[in-house]
Amino acid sequence: MRMIKTFLMGMFFLLLLAGNTYAHKVNIYAYAENGKVFTKSYFNDGKPAINSTIEVYDRNKKLLLTGRTDQNGEFSFDIPQAIELYIVLNASMGHRNEYILSEDEVRSAVSGLKAQAPGVSEQRKRKKEELPGVKSQIDSSELEAVLSDVLERKIAPIMERLIKIERDIQKPSISEVLGGIGYILGLMGIGIYFKYRQKR
Repeated sequence: MRMIKTFLMGMFFLLLLAGNTYAHKVNIYAYAENGKVFTKSYFNDGKPAINSTIEVYDRNKKLLLTGRTDQNGEFSFDIPQAIELYIVLNASMGHRNEYILSEDEVRSAVSGLKAQAPGVSEQRKRKKEELPGVKSQIDSSELEAVLSDVLERKIAPIMERLIKIERDIQKPSISEVLGGIGYILGLMGIGIYFKYRQKR
């Protein structure tokens, strides 16, 4: 009887420890757009990683900038250099994760910003004044700026949805939890069997 009580107490503490460990795993997601990097940090239970430190490094591990997440677990910053960026999240109780933005993605976001350089709208206005009644042609940089604005507005909700899907995928299913419990029970049962057998 005493052995069964010990076994049940051990199982209870193992499950409690496993649940807490899983719930506090921290994740970070980042994407670059229009000269900025946007990050979203959250725990596996869906809660945002509030007031957590974000550090941005280059590929040589040189620190480029630091910041803190807001109430939604978000932090954004201007792209410091058009290079590969290592974004490190340090959350509460030593939880840590990182995200790597490729150089191509960063360069693409910087070139999108250049397309929207100041003066584009002024040039467009001047063309209309110069040619009244004549439909002016849009050059490629103006077209790219307009498309970039439209895409940014359209993509933002999709990015939010992808983050939610990623968060849901990382949660273990009921069958995985029950399978893990069964595995632990089986191992403990084997241990108790051999211990009992040695006593006889």
